[in-house]
Amino acid sequence: MTPLCEAIVRDYQVRKGRARKAAFRALVKSEMRKEGVLFREERAKGLVENVNLVCGNLAKAEYVLGAHYDTCAALPFPNLVAPLNWPLSILFQLCLAAMLILPCALCAALARRLGAPVGLAAALGAACAVFLSALMIAGKANRHTLNDNTSGVVALLTLLSRMPREQRGRVAVVLFDNEELGLIGSTLFRRRHARVMEDKPLINLDCVGEGKTLLLAASRAYRADESLWARTRAAFPGGDYEPVLVPAARAFYPSDQMGFKKSLAMASLRRRRFFGPVLGRIHTRRDTVLDEKNIEYIVEGLLKLTEDENE
Repeated sequence: MTPLCEAIVRDYQVRKGRARKAAFRALVKSEMRKEGVLFREERAKGLVENVNLVCGNLAKAEYVLGAHYDTCAALPFPNLVAPLNWPLSILFQLCLAAMLILPCALCAALARRLGAPVGLAAALGAACAVFLSALMIAGKANRHTLNDNTSGVVALLTLLSRMPREQRGRVAVVLFDNEELGLIGSTLFRRRHARVMEDKPLINLDCVGEGKTLLLAASRAYRADESLWARTRAAFPGGDYEPVLVPAARAFYPSDQMGFKKSLAMASLRRRRFFGPVLGRIHTRRDTVLDEKNIEYIVEGLLKLTEDENE
């Protein structure tokens, strides 16, 4: 792990809130500049401030590699993702909805029992829903974010440090802001660079720090590029790791690659009996695993994928 990545793991795991995000961006820009890698900020204002970090010439790059750098609020339960197990994914989402609706219904029912008018009881239930939703999104920052998504950030920064100077011109790297608030950073980036990104592959790294099953979920346009799809398969061989290459339509993985026409989602998963490959522990204090062997495997694969075939 590079000194910059060690510093991020040690001191910058919390990247939630304006000041902490700004400190992280300043560190990355300063340290990567020493290696001849220049990041620039792309800012957009709306309901929330958004600042994406972009490296490279998007127009000339053959590949765009992304990972979100913002981190989440701490939750009392993990955000379970089972990309290839649709019944489990649907069940988990229904449980989340129930956990949100039940307290609101109880609040409204209690108010009604105490004699409040129907309208006031409904308003109290709605206020409870807003409060709980805000707590899940904008609550106290989770202090442990090694997998989600310090791992993706570390992988891309390590890749840039390892990449030969002549190869860097073939890629652009984007560290997206506000993924945890609803893919805001990647959505703004996609709209701003719609023409450039129309036929350019976007490879998104989200939660690649734990597990030996590597999900590679490709959109139809990504798979339709036969040369690109073949190089992707060759770049991530089996062995100690189990690459699972599937159409994006078969994998439930809500992250920044969504919305891009030609995209590949990359995530490391753990196999669990009855459940299959799953991602767990994120959004809680148990998000404490970042396997450096995972980073090495992914960096080596991306180096191979993006190298000049003629060299």
